[in-house]
Amino acid sequence: MMPILLLGLAAAAAGLQSTPTPANQDPEASPAGRESYLGREVARTMHWRGAPWLLRATREDEENGDRLRAWLDVRSGEAVCDLGCGNGYHTLPLAAAVGPEGRVFAVDLQPEMLDLLAERADGLGLTNLVPVEATVDDPRLPEGAVDTVLMVDVYHELSHPVRVLGHVRRALKEGGRVVLVEFRSEDKGVPIKLRHKMTKAQVIREMAANGFRLADETDALPWQHAMAFEAAPADPRLEARELARGFARAASGSDARVLLPYLAPLVARTGADGEDEDVPAAALARSMADAMRTGQPPVAPGARVELRGAADERLTAALVQPDAPPVELLLGRDDEGRWRVEGWWDREPLGRSFMAMHTGLGRLAPPEAAALLEELGYDGVGCGLGSAAALRSALEPLGLDVLSSYATLDLTGDLDAQLGRIEAEMAALAGGFGEIWLAIRAGDGAVEAADLRRTAERAVARLLDQERRTGVGVALYPHTGFWLATTEEAIALARSAAPGARVCFNLCHYLRRDEEPELGPLLRAAAPFLSAVTVNGADVDGADWGRLIQPLDAGDHDLTGLLEALDEVGFDGSFGLQGYGLRLPPEVHLARSMAAWRKARSPR
Repeated sequence: MMPILLLGLAAAAAGLQSTPTPANQDPEASPAGRESYLGREVARTMHWRGAPWLLRATREDEENGDRLRAWLDVRSGEAVCDLGCGNGYHTLPLAAAVGPEGRVFAVDLQPEMLDLLAERADGLGLTNLVPVEATVDDPRLPEGAVDTVLMVDVYHELSHPVRVLGHVRRALKEGGRVVLVEFRSEDKGVPIKLRHKMTKAQVIREMAANGFRLADETDALPWQHAMAFEAAPADPRLEARELARGFARAASGSDARVLLPYLAPLVARTGADGEDEDVPAAALARSMADAMRTGQPPVAPGARVELRGAADERLTAALVQPDAPPVELLLGRDDEGRWRVEGWWDREPLGRSFMAMHTGLGRLAPPEAAALLEELGYDGVGCGLGSAAALRSALEPLGLDVLSSYATLDLTGDLDAQLGRIEAEMAALAGGFGEIWLAIRAGDGAVEAADLRRTAERAVARLLDQERRTGVGVALYPHTGFWLATTEEAIALARSAAPGARVCFNLCHYLRRDEEPELGPLLRAAAPFLSAVTVNGADVDGADWGRLIQPLDAGDHDLTGLLEALDEVGFDGSFGLQGYGLRLPPEVHLARSMAAWRKARSPR
C-alpha cells in the first residue's frame, strides 16, 4: 500500500512574481516567493480558464492516468490529497478508489477550479471529497491526516516549495508518502516547455533538501517520471546520500540521458595512462550509453551507497556492487548548492577505516567524542545499539562515520522485540559504511542445542533481509562465554544462516581462549566472510581482561604480525579499537593507541 498526496497540474503555489525579493531575505517570506530553486527556474501556474486542457482527449495517451493510479495502489478507506486538483482528472478516480469510508482532500489555489470539480463530482454522486482552497505557501491540510501525497505536473510551479513541503510533511500519517509526477526533462521528445519539465536528479535534490528520500519510482508512463518519497530521519548528509543513490540507480539502468544531470560539467576519471583527468560530462555520458547498449551498465543493479567525508567539504561514496569491484564517487556542491558527481573511478575506496569502539569512549557525549576522534585522526566510531543516530549527527559534519553498532541477541528472549531494535538501528545506519556487529548468547533455560541453532539461523536470516533493504551488513561477533563464542563457530553459522552473513575477528576474545588455534589457518578460513577486526594491546598469556585489553602500545602481543597475516589473506575491511575496561581517560589511551596504529601501519 502506498500513501500519497496528489498535487495536480492546476494549483501550484507560484503566486505573482513581480516584486523583487531583497537579497538578504528568505524569498519564501514574501508573497511572490521564489523565481528559482537550486538552479531551476520556477514556472508560472496555469490559469483556471485553461481547465479544459486538463481534460483534453489526448491526455490519457500522453500521461496514462490509469497506469499511474494502478501503480499508486490507493486502497479503500485511505485519506488521499489531490493538491492542485484542478477540475479533477485524478481526483474523481481517486475518490472512487478510496470509497465512502475514505477521503480525498481536493486542494487548489483557485476557487474557480474547485467549483468546476464540484460540478463534476455532483454528476457522479461522489460525497467523499473535501474541498480546500490553498494559499501560495500552505495547502491547509490537517496534521497527521493524509496517507498519500501526489503532485502531478505541479511541483515545478510551487513558488514556495520549502514551506509547502513542510506543511505536506506535517500532514502525512506515519509511513505516508509524497509522489511527484513530472514531465521528463531528460527527453527532448516530450513536447512540453523546458521550464515545465524536471530531471530525476533535480527532483531528488529538491526533495532531499526538504527531508525526503526516494522510496519507489516507475518509468512506465509515456512522458513522465513518477517518484514516491517518504519522510527521512534527520541526516546531515541526506542530500548527498540521495544524490549518490540516484546516480547508482541511473548508472544501472538503460537510459544514459538520466545520468547526465547527476554529473558536474567536468568529471574526474582515470585515463589510459593511469593518471586522473577531467572528462566532459557529455562525453562521459556517451561512453556510459555505449556500455548500456551492450547490456553492461556502468554500475550493477542493486549497488548500495556507502558515504563518507573527503577534503574541501566534499564527500566520497563507494557504490558497493554484488559481484563486481566498488565504484568510487567524489561528490561536491556547485554555486547553486546542488550536489553532483565530480569524480568517478572503478577502484577500491582509498584507505582502511580505523575506528574507536564505544567501549573506550567513557562518558563522552557525542559532540565531545566526535571532536576528540577528529582531532586524533580516527575515521569514526563503533557504537552501542540505539546510539547510531545521535553519533552520526555529531560525526558526519566532521567527516567521520559510524562504522559499526554492537548488538547482543539472546536466543531465549523475546526475539521479535530484540530483532525489531536491531532492524531500527540498521535503518539508522543506512547509506553509510556501518554494519551491525552481532553477538549471540543463550540465557538460562533448558533449550536443546539443535533448537538454539535453528533459532539463530532464522534470526540471522531475518537480519539479512533487512540488510537487503538498507544496505547495512551483519557481521557475527564471537564473544567468550556466549553461545557464539569462537571465530570457527561464527564461520559455520555464516555458512549455514543465509548468503551474505559476515564475521568479525576479535583479538581479545581469540587470546582469551584456553587453546588458541594457529592464527594463519584461522584467518584463511575466515577470509571469505571477514569484514572487520578488533584490535588492542594485550599480553599474549593474559588470563583476565585487564591484561588482554590494553592501549595499543602496551602488552607483548605482536600487532605488526597480525596486520601482516591479515594482509596475506587480502583483508580490506574496518578495524575497531577495543577499549573495554580501560581506566585511563579516553583522550590519553586513544592518543597512545593512534600513535601505535600509525607506527604499525607505516611502510616497513
